[in-house]
Amino acid sequence: MTSSESTPIVKLDSVTVSMNGKTVLDDINLVIGPGVHTGIIGPNGGGKTTLLKVILGLIPPDRGTVQLFGHLNPGETSPKGMVGYVPQKCVVDPRFPVSVFDVVMMGRYGPLGLFRRPGKKDRDVAMENLQKVEMEKFADRPIGHLSGGEQQKVFIARALCSSPQLLILDEPTTGVDVQSQDQFYRLINQLKIELGLTVIMVSHDVGMITSYIDDLVCINQRVFIHGKSPDVLSEKILQETYGCEVEMIFHGHFPHRVIDQHNPEETE
Repeated sequence: MTSSESTPIVKLDSVTVSMNGKTVLDDINLVIGPGVHTGIIGPNGGGKTTLLKVILGLIPPDRGTVQLFGHLNPGETSPKGMVGYVPQKCVVDPRFPVSVFDVVMMGRYGPLGLFRRPGKKDRDVAMENLQKVEMEKFADRPIGHLSGGEQQKVFIARALCSSPQLLILDEPTTGVDVQSQDQFYRLINQLKIELGLTVIMVSHDVGMITSYIDDLVCINQRVFIHGKSPDVLSEKILQETYGCEVEMIFHGHFPHRVIDQHNPEETE
């Protein structure tokens, strides 16, 4: 094994983050190796999005260290374009006159740098990535005229335009119907294999993502467990993570939903 193969893509040591006097992340230790598809689950307000922003270098920790591709202080020292990020579903105004192709082209501005205009190569890269997510036929359509699932595919194409090694997605299927969710997860897994990506995905679809991920992180301010999904998904561990009594509704070998017994109308 070479040194580059043994270097973790993401490494957090004793990371603590507080906001407005409240601890959001508490003594987080996490290592994610190259080529791994990691799912992150936990209750609302448990620190999942904050964890992603710490990895991206958007939020500095109060204590502890963060390494990305072996570099300390991600966002300052990591090479440009090595991370693709798809945030939680963006609200798109259907009246906003921007095409699907133009949205994907935005993903080329980072590698280009300031004051450089995109050329033919950049347009070719944008179209190639639209083809990867099977959205090339919508290139000229306004982004606001697409369904939620179609828009998320476009945002993935935009994230791929920098040829990243790490793809980070924050609850990418929120508001997407179940059939489209399954297609979406299949697409991510296909891209991971074809492009050799490391993938980190926050999701509330506990049962569905376990069919596609390599390992699972259960987080609620701290990491309760990080391991292979069959080992992680037990009622005891999920109760500890969600901080309440839960009911697991199984779909196949894995729970399809996790229901808070104190708040039965709220899932995940």
